[in-house]
Amino acid sequence: MNVLITGAASGIGRAAAKLLAKRMTVLAADRNKSEAAALAEEINREGFRAYAIEVDVTSRESVTQMMTWIGEHAGEVHALFNNAGINRRAPVELIREEDWDLMMATHVKGAFLCSKAVLPQMCQRGEGVIVNMSSDFAVMGMPGAAAYAAAKTAVYSLTKSLAMEFAPHGIRVNALGPGPIDTPLLRSARSEEEWIKNETKLKEKNAMGRLGKPEEVASVLDFLLSERSGYITGQIIHPNGGQLTW
Repeated sequence: MNVLITGAASGIGRAAAKLLAKRMTVLAADRNKSEAAALAEEINREGFRAYAIEVDVTSRESVTQMMTWIGEHAGEVHALFNNAGINRRAPVELIREEDWDLMMATHVKGAFLCSKAVLPQMCQRGEGVIVNMSSDFAVMGMPGAAAYAAAKTAVYSLTKSLAMEFAPHGIRVNALGPGPIDTPLLRSARSEEEWIKNETKLKEKNAMGRLGKPEEVASVLDFLLSERSGYITGQIIHPNGGQLTW
């Protein structure tokens, strides 16, 4: 079985690739081809199978090229993890229009384009699984994160609509809504000085008092892509250390 992971080169995507490689062939797609290639090489050295693919999920042409390459070199996509993402933090009055557009294009349009690309073959087989990367911010607000929260809310709505539309075809679609996970994406939203100040605050907002690990999110993904979650679709699962219980 083949699993396509976008944004595979780092953070949660990388952890997911390493874990899923134990039972699936990993199609590691990322805009950073060199890092994706290094990941695929590492997985292959460990005795599993992975391919590295360069993709810009905001571009229909790039996604089409990716699917053509996969078809020629690996076959069909059985599972999709729409994980590619960026983060731009700023007060609403300082958010640039181009940053807003890029946030929506990467998170929402990217998930839409990649899902649309794999769904025909999933429908033909009568089975398939898609997991989209959303966030706790899909159901909560946060100052300075309006663009990110809006994009992640849209991803969750897309997830529910896809789940309802394609359940009759044997396809399940769910979302992950992590809390604060210690990844390059989380750290990149702040300067190093700001990160030091805010790390403690992030932990204090969390019932478990710590940041999550990418591997902990990958474990939930592994469950959602497996037959163990065969009766789950249209849901958002929150690996967040209890953040939303407060």
